[in-house]
Amino acid sequence: MRKYRRLAHVLLFLSPLVLFVNSTSAAAFKRVHEGDAAPSFALADLAGSPVDLQSFKDGPLTIVTFWALWSPKSEPLLQDVQRLLDEFGSKGVRAVGLKAVAVNAEGQNPPADLDAQVKAYLDKNGISFPVVIDRKLELYDTWGVIALPATAFLGKDLKVVYEFSGHPTSAYEDMRDKVLETLGIKEQLAEAQKPKRERYKPAAKMTTLNYGMARTLYERGQFSQAAKKLDKVLADEPKFPDAQALQGAIQLGFEREGRPDAAQAAREAFQKAVELDPTVPMGLAGLAHFALKDGDVPKALELTKKALEFEESPEPRATTSHRVRGKPKAGIVDEAAPTETRAIRADVKLSEAPAAEAVTEEKAPDAAVEETPPREAANPAAAVAAAETAVGAGDTASATAELEKAINTVLGTPEGPRMKREGLMEKLQKP
Repeated sequence: MRKYRRLAHVLLFLSPLVLFVNSTSAAAFKRVHEGDAAPSFALADLAGSPVDLQSFKDGPLTIVTFWALWSPKSEPLLQDVQRLLDEFGSKGVRAVGLKAVAVNAEGQNPPADLDAQVKAYLDKNGISFPVVIDRKLELYDTWGVIALPATAFLGKDLKVVYEFSGHPTSAYEDMRDKVLETLGIKEQLAEAQKPKRERYKPAAKMTTLNYGMARTLYERGQFSQAAKKLDKVLADEPKFPDAQALQGAIQLGFEREGRPDAAQAAREAFQKAVELDPTVPMGLAGLAHFALKDGDVPKALELTKKALEFEESPEPRATTSHRVRGKPKAGIVDEAAPTETRAIRADVKLSEAPAAEAVTEEKAPDAAVEETPPREAANPAAAVAAAETAVGAGDTASATAELEKAINTVLGTPEGPRMKREGLMEKLQKP
């Protein structure tokens, strides 16, 4: 028993030392840390040209790496830094001005042909950024290098924004993430890397305008008017995938209103849209909706993720008349309105001027429709991430709820029109 107590005391004594070792093993330098100004230097590179760290002070980001020929982890680290420069350097694929300089710290007794060895080493690894040699290890001591290789990221004014020691397995990914984060381009790059759709372009401009009007009417919850406008579009362009997808969304609106056969019509329209264009987001989201109805949550998740993968900002769309209730008066063209709006109103004048007729119960509700906004938009990416987690945990109900949020956002699903039916029939029956 005394033996175990003594061991426990020893472990208790050593535990702070263990914590200290763990906390400093990740650090690269004893005298330079995040937020500190990096000690400057001015040394000649292998060609004899001066390399002054102060010349990098305007940033936006500079990588400084201490390394040695005898250090096995130095080689892959230098290769990773070169990869970053190839992507983000001044001549990189995504040139944002990333810079780098490597400091060789070979030791107190370097080989006589050190310069030749370093040059051959750099040539072998395709290293093109500046390399200087710290022959007397003065920089090594000034920075307080703990172990080689040691790396620091310097922002503007040469302040340290990131440091690490060695070459961890995730070194390249971690460094790249830090570059994206520090330069503020992480989200932009992710957006730019999304696959782009080859959008279908109708032959006639009026078809595009009618589609835009149908989409706006749908988003207001005016499904009947949207369907009439879309019928014209599909009559002219039956292979217009976005229009077929919108047809499916409108049919879902009719289904919520209790119309028979609307669900099957919606399913068929979504299927046709995706057959015409497998990247149309609304079509993919519509199929995800039906996958959920069929109880196939994994398929719904896959389709929703694909819909978000190809989601993009919609093209500018035509809007309907500024009037909220009823149809625009036939024959009125506002010359002060934008050209696009005038074209729409001209279309109304030519194709929708109502004939003198008695008001019927079927037409009356259109004159009393309240504009209904789409459902409150959720963050579809966050909803899909939550759904994935729920699927992994076997929580089908939560996964379904999260996917419905994402699907409705892509579909732009409105709550549906609210009709002012109160007292409507009584008014219609009056002479």
